[in-house]
Amino acid sequence: MTLGKRSAADIAEQPDVLSAVLSRNAGALDRARRIVVGRRVVRLIGIGSSRHAAGYGSRVLDIVGNTPATVLPAPGAAVPLPPLDPAQPFVVISQSGRTPSVLESVRRARSAHVDVIAITNEPDSPLEELATVTLRCEAGIERVVPATKSVTAQMLLLHALTGDVAVGDLVGAVRRVLSLDLSRIADGDPPSAIVCGGFAAQWVADEIALKFTEMAGLLVTSECVVEHFHGPRAAGVDTLAFLDPDDPNSSELARHRNVKTVGPGVGLDLVTPSTGRSTLDAIVSVIVGQRIAHAWSLALGEDPDADRGLQKVTRTR
Repeated sequence: MTLGKRSAADIAEQPDVLSAVLSRNAGALDRARRIVVGRRVVRLIGIGSSRHAAGYGSRVLDIVGNTPATVLPAPGAAVPLPPLDPAQPFVVISQSGRTPSVLESVRRARSAHVDVIAITNEPDSPLEELATVTLRCEAGIERVVPATKSVTAQMLLLHALTGDVAVGDLVGAVRRVLSLDLSRIADGDPPSAIVCGGFAAQWVADEIALKFTEMAGLLVTSECVVEHFHGPRAAGVDTLAFLDPDDPNSSELARHRNVKTVGPGVGLDLVTPSTGRSTLDAIVSVIVGQRIAHAWSLALGEDPDADRGLQKVTRTR
């Protein structure tokens, strides 16, 4: 079997998944929007890639939807929930809908009469049974442990909580991403740091860094451009930077040594397509990051499809 064939197939399915997910959830999205609109604060919960999607969602709700939103700590036995208020709904993101610690948090929220919007990829999961309303990623079964198509579907559904989304622009950009030549990026020494500019930069960097670990076995740091200049830049390590051409800090970072640059700006090492909207370009960056992590895994002789001791459902409590 060709190395990375299954994960490559998951990545390649994203244009079709993203083009259909909002229409398939039209009724549920209407109900979910009524839950979050006008609330004093919305709380989001997720673990791993779902937590990174939650972080993106908190920024979209806050900036685009004018609804204050916060990401709660990853749930577990020693992580108490804040005081529960029926006026502060939860958005709970879980690909499987079966993680025990997530389900326990939802049970407690529902017992306190808190509305819960679930975003999950697995139909008829325990999470769906508990939730007030469920948004389904409709991504199909992911063939490997590293989440790809379910993550971007989660992100798009979170964006849609704020209103209509120009899905055609996003899908067109993603299709172009799938044909990018990555040979200039996956060459030389692998990165030790992932740095991102633009919308929800820290959460995007965290998700791309996680894909490098899950697919290639590389443990890399992750931060936004501003935080990178406030300390990590001093390490002078090989850095993969996803840059925003409208950010002067991104322009400064591109001039540093040991930095390979990615983004929709002219003159970068890898020029990527843009949707014309920063909130959607963040989703594009995640998919570019997936492809680069996959390419680096192959370049290092690793198998992106290997589970590396991980499971799709992490049985944390």
